[in-house]
Amino acid sequence: MRRKLPSTMALQAFEASARLQSFTEAARECCLTPGAISRQVRLLEAELGISLFQRQPGRLALSRGGAAYLEQIRAALACIEQAGLSLGRGPRDGAEPLSIATLPGFGARWLMPRYPAFVAAQPEVAIRFCTRTRPLDFEEHHCDAAIYCGAAPPAGMLSDWLTDEEQVAVCAPSARPPARLPIAEALARYRLFPHVDRPAAWDEWLAELGLRHVATPQGPIFEQMHLMIEAAMSGLGLALVPRFMVHHELAAGLLVEPFAEPVSSRCSYWMVYPAASTRLGSFQSFKGWLLQQAGASGGRP
Repeated sequence: MRRKLPSTMALQAFEASARLQSFTEAARECCLTPGAISRQVRLLEAELGISLFQRQPGRLALSRGGAAYLEQIRAALACIEQAGLSLGRGPRDGAEPLSIATLPGFGARWLMPRYPAFVAAQPEVAIRFCTRTRPLDFEEHHCDAAIYCGAAPPAGMLSDWLTDEEQVAVCAPSARPPARLPIAEALARYRLFPHVDRPAAWDEWLAELGLRHVATPQGPIFEQMHLMIEAAMSGLGLALVPRFMVHHELAAGLLVEPFAEPVSSRCSYWMVYPAASTRLGSFQSFKGWLLQQAGASGGRP
């Protein structure tokens, strides 16, 4: 007889929303949009025939049925996660597995284009990648290392500096301002895209250029940088992003820098890891390669 089981995505969306009491925070953890999380929860509610949450303005609370359901599925989800982790950490064709958590943008735009070189050089090292946007509890998430972005690495963790971050303002070629127009006047022609996790980024960029009170219309607010980049390519406004995120778009002419004023942000990228990881041969191989790719030797140049 066919089992009547909800999708694991719907269960994950519900569990994260209940634990964090927010669709927005659950979306960040699951690397989805709040709308996608809400849709998955609604689908689960329709399948179960109950309301899992009491939706109130500015507040998300479990219903009585939702609380009871959460209590019953938590153990099941933990078992499923542990089964996958145990399988992934077991021997597989002689490979030594390694678990690496990365920021979505850094992983897609910086790490993955370089990763084939590591596979070619170290084919025996198997790696399981996952994406995280918040600092990790290594015991809870069972990762060997993570990519972290911040002014300094988290306290209490071993870390290696990888690279600083250069911020560039980009737009579609069709939106480039007339030549020789002063920056303040040119900026007033654009809608600036704020990023949820970096609300002060534009103010810091403008301050570095000696501009303080520039009147610019605000564009839509984004949680994901890849959406912001797509909006810029569509001619909707000006995006402020790390250069590595738009390297290919700039090279292909899909985006341009209307202001030749790159600015170093206050963030750097680090690889952070617990002491136990240093005992893994696969970790040492990956760490050495990653630092070489970053042009570093384990410390600031």
